[in-house]
Amino acid sequence: MKPIKLIMSAFGPYAGEMPPIDFTNFEEKGLFLISGDTGAGKTTIFDAIIYALYGDTSGSYRGVKNLRSEYAKEDVKSYVEFYFSHQGKEYHIRREPSYERINRNGKITEEPEKVTFYYPDGSTVEGSRNVDGLKSDPGIVRGLLHIDKDQFKQIAMIAQGEFWSLLNAKTDDRTRILRTIFRTSGYNSMEYKLKERQDESGRKKTKIEDSIVQYFHDVKADPEDGRAEELALLQERAEKSGSVWNLDEMTGLLKQLIESDRERKQDADEKQKEADQLLNASRVELATAEDNNRDLRRCEELKKKEAELAGRKEEIDRKETVLTRQKLASRECNQFYLSWKEKEASVQRLERQAEEKTEAVKAASERAEDAKRALEAAERERPDADRLQKQAEKIRDEEKNYQRRDALAGEIAELKKKAAGFAGTEKDLSDRDNALKEKISALQDRQKKLRETPEKLAKAEGEEEKLRSLCTDIREILDCKIPAWELKQKVRKEKQDAFSRAFAEFEAANQKRIEAEKILDSCRAGILAQTLEEGKKCPVCGSTHHPDPAVMPEKAVTEEEFRKRKREEERCQEKKNAANAAAEASNSALEQYEEQLRSDMLRCLENPVIGMENRTGGPEELRREIGQAETLLAEKIQENQKEQSRLTRDRAALKKAENDLDQAQNEETEALERDKKLFAETKQETERELVARQAEYRTLEDLSFETWEAAEAKLRAAQEKETAIRSRLEAAGQETKTADEHLAAEKASLRTIEENREKERREEKERGEKLDEAIRKNGFLSVDELLEFVRTEDEISAADQEIEDYRQDVHVNRQQLADAEERARGKVLIDVEALNERCIRQESAAAASRSAVNEIANRLQNNQEKLERMEAQAPELEKAKKENDICVRLYNLVRGTTGNGKITLEQFIQAAGFDGIIAAANRRLRPMSDGQFELFRQDKLGKKSNTFLDLGVHDNFTGHDRPVGSLSGGESFKASLSLALGLSDTVSMSSGGVQMDALFIDEGFGTLDRNSIENAMDILINLSGKNKLVGVISHREELMESIPQQIHVTKDRDGSHIKTERGI
Repeated sequence: MKPIKLIMSAFGPYAGEMPPIDFTNFEEKGLFLISGDTGAGKTTIFDAIIYALYGDTSGSYRGVKNLRSEYAKEDVKSYVEFYFSHQGKEYHIRREPSYERINRNGKITEEPEKVTFYYPDGSTVEGSRNVDGLKSDPGIVRGLLHIDKDQFKQIAMIAQGEFWSLLNAKTDDRTRILRTIFRTSGYNSMEYKLKERQDESGRKKTKIEDSIVQYFHDVKADPEDGRAEELALLQERAEKSGSVWNLDEMTGLLKQLIESDRERKQDADEKQKEADQLLNASRVELATAEDNNRDLRRCEELKKKEAELAGRKEEIDRKETVLTRQKLASRECNQFYLSWKEKEASVQRLERQAEEKTEAVKAASERAEDAKRALEAAERERPDADRLQKQAEKIRDEEKNYQRRDALAGEIAELKKKAAGFAGTEKDLSDRDNALKEKISALQDRQKKLRETPEKLAKAEGEEEKLRSLCTDIREILDCKIPAWELKQKVRKEKQDAFSRAFAEFEAANQKRIEAEKILDSCRAGILAQTLEEGKKCPVCGSTHHPDPAVMPEKAVTEEEFRKRKREEERCQEKKNAANAAAEASNSALEQYEEQLRSDMLRCLENPVIGMENRTGGPEELRREIGQAETLLAEKIQENQKEQSRLTRDRAALKKAENDLDQAQNEETEALERDKKLFAETKQETERELVARQAEYRTLEDLSFETWEAAEAKLRAAQEKETAIRSRLEAAGQETKTADEHLAAEKASLRTIEENREKERREEKERGEKLDEAIRKNGFLSVDELLEFVRTEDEISAADQEIEDYRQDVHVNRQQLADAEERARGKVLIDVEALNERCIRQESAAAASRSAVNEIANRLQNNQEKLERMEAQAPELEKAKKENDICVRLYNLVRGTTGNGKITLEQFIQAAGFDGIIAAANRRLRPMSDGQFELFRQDKLGKKSNTFLDLGVHDNFTGHDRPVGSLSGGESFKASLSLALGLSDTVSMSSGGVQMDALFIDEGFGTLDRNSIENAMDILINLSGKNKLVGVISHREELMESIPQQIHVTKDRDGSHIKTERGI
């Protein structure tokens, strides 16, 4: 990725649309500088690039909220447009941040963020969800560059305050960065897939083992079997372990139990067979005894029944005689009696009907005479009905005229009343017109007076935000930064005291070593002098004359004591050097922090709100002034809040006045005009209708009656009288017709009844004669005697059946008694209870034998089934174990947990590439640090975690290795810059899918001395000459003098501005 052009509008401190920053102007030399005052917006240029690509800013302390410029006007849009090339193609992205603004109604409304991505072919994609993606979707930018925002910042940008995090990234974080660079995500995926295979094979193995353990748990053994305890122990062991450690041991024991149960079953079958034989013999004997006793009891029962039947014989004979008389009465004579009674009832009924009908004929005749007289009277009134009909028709013809005349009278009266109220309406409309004009004038004056209130309120709110932001900065200085400064002072004092103590220890050890060395030399000379002889050469100087030989000193020091003191001196020197380095580092850190703290306090004090300019005091003096500034800010915030409250009330009043004015000028004015127009139209229409109604009324004054009510009353009376006459005529005619027809019908019915009565009398006489003949023939004396013996067929059948049943019982009992006496001949009663008790005892014994056999058979079947299922799963278990063992070994190998250390296969492969990055970084770090520092990769492994990709630093001056976190601010910047440059070199040469042709450096040069800056510049110039764009942001004069291509950022009351210099 390489920048081409950047356009900012109302973004950060930039009020309007800035001139485009054309990065192609810097491609010839590659290196350019962004300079300007503190807070002018230098870093905002890099924020704009990051925000355009990822919707975020470059630093950890700058967020995406309130990116809209406070200096921007309402009609100026906030946006960032970034043009860049990647892998030979040019792309374009535009993003508008969300911000709050005041609409024309004075309300705060939020404008949402908008983003559009442009492809090289001109096609576009809109929406943050599509461009930025989701967790599961990388989106367009991440998919194109193959890195996310954090990776982009660490590869392509060293943002202000983030040097330490780049240098001190841990192994896990660095693994994610290197994964994209070296395309090692496949190894990471391999790890996850192997973990899934391992878990799946493990679950499959465990499932089979659980099944086998469950089968083995269901195995049963005879408690008397010697292997039952062994089985229980083995089952408990299998359940606790949850695994199948030795399937052969489990199946072997099961086979032994099955063989033992087979032997037990054979013995139990023999015992059951003997018990069943004894039981069957006893059951046969018991059945024979029961049959013997049953025959004897049956013979006695039949004899008793024979006696009972003999006692009933006389009664049955009597019933049979009566039944014969009942049959004759019921079947031979009763039918003639019933037929005669039927005709007798019919004759009586017809006689009653004839009497009733005679009376009905008489009444019908009288009714016909009355109807005839009424009809004659009604006919005499018919002419009156015709006259009344004509009179009613005339009134109905005039009905509409009466109604119209009445309606016209009411309408005329209403119109006159309406016309009388027009004068009052005209006055009301005039008063309303004057009042509305006065109201509009007053509202216009109030609106004009409060028109600037929203702008003043927005300004006050903006001032409050600035005040609170400044107050937050001051509180951070007072609560965090000053305590941290005091702590650093304390740490420096402790380090300096430690150095003083270490220096004193070193001087003491040095003095002791010098004294020991002198004594040791004296001892050596004294020992040599003791061996000198006059005239013989000295082995040291060669002289043969020894006038003043050395003597042994009073104190002696051995070689070992001297070496010990020398080692002590070296230890103290190392301790002194380390304490000196720590004191210098602490002093340097304190000075840098003091400078930063002083800069932060001056920035707050020189803020236009505070107005304390050109402060020259130290941190302590500035600290007091910061406290005063906080008090002043609190007062200003309180005053601002009061002003906002007043302006808020004025804004509400303005809103109400605007709404009331709009309503008065539109709705109320329109309503008044409508009312005026409606009134004029109503007045004209009313006068026209009144003239027309009066003319029509005069044409209807010559009617027969004064009012329609009088005419209508006359009409109703005529209609009622006519209706009554015609109703009487119709009723009389209908009644005459009905009476004549009824009389004829009654006479005909009477004749029919008399004829039927005579016929029934003849048939009654004939049937009475037949009844008398049947009574004589069947031997009955009278009808009453006959009726005494009449019975229903059901009663006769029941009596017949009773007699037949008796005779059948006598016959059957006689035969059964003969058979029973024959069967009981020679038999005596046997004791069945004793035989039954013996059978019960033998049945219990046989049941116990069967239960024992069934228990063994069930256990045998269960154990055989469990053995078959366990042996059937043995191949699957073996296969699952082998697969799981392979997966576990492979996963542990890829995961890096096979040995004492823990390093993944992906990290091992990344380490080789990372070593190349470190080598490239050291090529820059050595000259920038004057050969003092070199980075190296740590390779310490641990069982739980590792630092395989962590960085350390080797100090060539001391020969010691140090953690990168111990580097000072300037040293950390050199190391992180070198690492970032080495990373960029490696990325550009790598085929890992990430192509980065730009590097941005935000500040960080403030901690470097001039020599380090020159070394860094040489590296940056050489780097930028390799088709790479390097941008540096700094206020250092050395860089401004060394880098001719610059972007100057200036700030005034209207916001910040950009000016580009190409250095030509």
